[in-house]
Amino acid sequence: MLDNVLLTGEQIEAGTLQVINQRIMHYLYEGSFIALLYFEFDLKAAVLKLISAGITLFLSAKPQECSLVPIAGCYLGIIEDPDIETVTIPLKAGEIYCMMSDGASDLLELCGIRKQGSFTEYEDWLKQLAESPERNDDFSVICIEVLPENKGKILLDVKNEGDLIHAQVAMSEFLEQNTPGHATTLEVACNEAMNNGFYASGRVRIKARRIGDKLIIRVKDNGPGFNVARVNVQLEEGQYEKEFEELLESEGGRGILLMRLFCDKVIYNAKGNDVLMIKKI
Repeated sequence: MLDNVLLTGEQIEAGTLQVINQRIMHYLYEGSFIALLYFEFDLKAAVLKLISAGITLFLSAKPQECSLVPIAGCYLGIIEDPDIETVTIPLKAGEIYCMMSDGASDLLELCGIRKQGSFTEYEDWLKQLAESPERNDDFSVICIEVLPENKGKILLDVKNEGDLIHAQVAMSEFLEQNTPGHATTLEVACNEAMNNGFYASGRVRIKARRIGDKLIIRVKDNGPGFNVARVNVQLEEGQYEKEFEELLESEGGRGILLMRLFCDKVIYNAKGNDVLMIKKI
């Protein structure tokens, strides 16, 4: 029913849940009921709308604080005209919201709230709670992070020195917004890749994107690349010190070592002029 309302372009309101309540009362056994929470993120208006029918808590995680936020609302299927509350709250980039079943919120109240440093850390923390021996009910959570508008992706095409300076600044801002804890080291690796590619061929293209808890950066140029086979052999044989000394002497190659040091995974093509860096954030 909710899907049908949304597909027609109409809004979900408290009255919609009242209609659901009237219909399901014909199907529920005596003493049974349903808990429901409808939530809607309006990114253009920067607001979150919640309509509660029995789900009375959700987690709000902001950069400075983390808390369980109460919201009132009667279960569906008990009485013909239940109290259903609609709440609208403002949204800001960097905030994380976790909508959850009552079994999850009960366990959070029992074990306590702990502020985490990132979206991934909240995910890991909640997964650990789901395995807690104190858990005695269902544990369902949907986590949503509000990201800065148009900041999860960046495309750069460097054709001259001016473009290169602009690209360095743009990449620095992109990294600071998407992974502040790793921005400094990743900026060094990215600048090496951009500079080496540009000075080797006169043009370099960069594409960076955040997907969930991963940052993916691709740097491609039209230059001669580097000796991929030799670098791979040295890495497999553990000749890191030798490789480091040799690559330091080669202006076009030492970026590979820095990428490997600062990224979780580095993939490059057979020619050595197309590099993909992956960092878990």
